[in-house]
Amino acid sequence: MEMLYNTAQPHLIISEYGRHVQDMALHLLTIKDRKERSRATESVIQTMTQVHPYSKDSEELRRKLWDHLHLITGFKLEVDSPYAKPLPEAFETKPEKLKYPNTNIRHKHYGKIVDELIKKASEMLDTDERDALISSIAALMKKGFMTWNKCTVDDNTIIKDLKEISKGKLILKDVSCLANVHVQLNNPVSKPQNFQRNKFNNNNKGGQNQNRNRKKNKNKNRNGGF
Repeated sequence: MEMLYNTAQPHLIISEYGRHVQDMALHLLTIKDRKERSRATESVIQTMTQVHPYSKDSEELRRKLWDHLHLITGFKLEVDSPYAKPLPEAFETKPEKLKYPNTNIRHKHYGKIVDELIKKASEMLDTDERDALISSIAALMKKGFMTWNKCTVDDNTIIKDLKEISKGKLILKDVSCLANVHVQLNNPVSKPQNFQRNKFNNNNKGGQNQNRNRKKNKNKNRNGGF
């Protein structure tokens, strides 16, 4: 029997369904009777749902499978379908290129949101509400700094960066807001040597106690239990 390699076979239109599904789909074009062809098409659709086992009862998925079946058969399949046959042009259109914001953030560890908050606070009047917002921004900056760099940071660094980013418009009046900022840093803490030494000593004591108990039991047996 001659081995047939994939490179010698027709190109897979949609590779996720595999070679067997494509062969079944193309075989539908050879069935002359429309009723028999429609019945066989339903069987192919059921086979295609095995690729999406968690959403096989979805109406959206069934429409997608029918569209893919028409694509595999080159839009030549004529059957009694619950959905209208899609146009070939619908598969030729390319999605629009995603536009990314072209912004330059100098302090990336603080993030874009902090940058926008600083701009908003700079436009506000000098009120208690503005001071509260500045305190919240400073606390958020410290948390972002510690999370990004995995280390603690001096409060003066946050105050200096806040003033620099706002171009001198924002001054933190209540520094106490920074004292309550805590971030769990995943730094492994080595156990002290005393702990290891105590653990070793405890294990030795346990072994010594077991040896003493064995000797006592042997002596009791020799003395008739006394």
